[in-house]
Formats: sequence, structure tokens, C-alpha cells
Amino acid sequence: MTEPALRAPARRPWLAGFAAFNALAAWAGAVGLVTGGMDFGESINDRLPFDSLVLAGLALGIIVGIPLTVLAWSDWNGGPRTDNLALAVGLMLIVWIVVQVAVIRTFSVFQPTYLAVGSAFVAASRRVTMSPHRQRTGCSESSSCSTKV
Repeated sequence: MTEPALRAPARRPWLAGFAAFNALAAWAGAVGLVTGGMDFGESINDRLPFDSLVLAGLALGIIVGIPLTVLAWSDWNGGPRTDNLALAVGLMLIVWIVVQVAVIRTFSVFQPTYLAVGSAFVAASRRVTMSPHRQRTGCSESSSCSTKV
């Protein structure tokens, strides 16, 4: 039995733009950290692995910047794997923020913002849907469950 061929989804310029904007922000942050143009302050810098802003900048570029750039390019060109990329990028952003909080042990307004950004990419992936049980009962993450009659 053969796997069905992936077909190119309809381009979503908003997704390409959103990914490109966030990629640009990640690349700016990575360059700023690697070149010493920005830092987190002495107490947070000391909590970084190996106390290295360069390593933090490289990680930001590799783990966040590259995947967002690839997603933006894929969607702009109508790539058949765009939905899979959006799911992977969204999950990577969410994990990045969770690890960041565990490592630097401090709060920033960017953390909930980028949790929301990651969630938006997951939702845009069209790979996550409500199960039939949730649809039938009217359950959602933000509300209580009630059985529809």
C-alpha cells in the first residue's frame, strides 16, 4: 500500500508573514546576544549554560530562527509540508519557553507572548482538532464541559 501524495495547501500569506516577523525577531535577538549588543542582566546571565550569551544566541538562532525561517519560506512557496512545519515550529516554541523558564528562573512578558505565538502556529497547522467526544459534549479548554442535548 502506498502513502498518499502530499498536496500543496493553499498559501496563507498571513502565516508566512507571521512566521517571517517572528523569525526576524529571533534572528535580531540571536545577533544581539552573539555580538554582545544585548544581555539579560548579570543575575540572569550567570544562570545561562556556561554563562554564555554566545551559546544562548546560537541556540536562539538554531532552535527558533531557522525553523521559523523555513516555515515562512515553505508557506510563501505553497510547500506541501507547511502544516507539518507549523505544528513542529509551534511545539518547538512552546518547549523553548518552558526550558527557558526552567533555566533562567525569571519571568518576562515575552514568555506568555511566545507561548501564545507557539500555540497559534500549532492551531494554524490544521493538525490539531477536537476529538468527537469533546465536540459532542461541548468541552473546551477554556470552559467547563456541558452535555449538548
